[in-house]
Amino acid sequence: MLEIKNLSFRHKDSKEDLLKNISFDAYKGQITTILGPNGSGKTTLFKCILGYWKPSKGDIIYDGSSIRDLSYSKRAKILSIVPQEHEPPFPYSVFDVVLMGRASHIGIFSTPSKKDYEIAEKCLDIVGIFHLKDKSYTKISGGERQLTLIARALAQDTPIMLLDEPTSHLDFRNQIVVLKKIKEIAINNSLVILMTLHDPNMAGIFSDKLILINSGLKIAEGRSNEIISETHIKKVYGVEVIRIKFDGYNLIHPKI
Repeated sequence: MLEIKNLSFRHKDSKEDLLKNISFDAYKGQITTILGPNGSGKTTLFKCILGYWKPSKGDIIYDGSSIRDLSYSKRAKILSIVPQEHEPPFPYSVFDVVLMGRASHIGIFSTPSKKDYEIAEKCLDIVGIFHLKDKSYTKISGGERQLTLIARALAQDTPIMLLDEPTSHLDFRNQIVVLKKIKEIAINNSLVILMTLHDPNMAGIFSDKLILINSGLKIAEGRSNEIISETHIKKVYGVEVIRIKFDGYNLIHPKI
């Protein structure tokens, strides 16, 4: 279990907290999604969890132990990240990009072992893009790039995977392809998956748990059918919506 406990953050030259006592739990085999508008604190939260920024208060706990002050090398054995955007400085092959996920397991003066190559190939197979192994990462589609980055994070072999807006630049079909694969990986690999999304409907369909935040505050936490409501969406996004039940899910569309 990953536990975020009373986490707050502010920049040194600021008097205002960007995160304000955020607390929630995320469990193995499940997708926990942070949902909120731009500027709500989603990226700040991720940066604190990853250790890029140091929280001003609170703790980050995994399996009962604090990871807040771990070094980057130790944290890389626990947390992997799938970024929102990634532009490589060199046209690496898809396989080479995935193999980079093994960096935290390879010594400074060492080269990848046979085991590292096998793990990278296995991860390509798991996400369904083994056939792209020798393709240039810069020459594949947006959806394929996202799956490559997920394979890279999987190759890192961490118990927690963070995904920052994994569908933000994808068309409708590829959004579904990527989110279905993330769901499958969470279940089959018993990972703690923590994800940020913009779309309440996609978040509600593919997540086990939603954390609704705005202005650095947690507004609500629970299962999608509890969180995706007219009241919550109006409070966070400032828009009037109608909630519709379909196939067991609560979906919303704007009032026109």
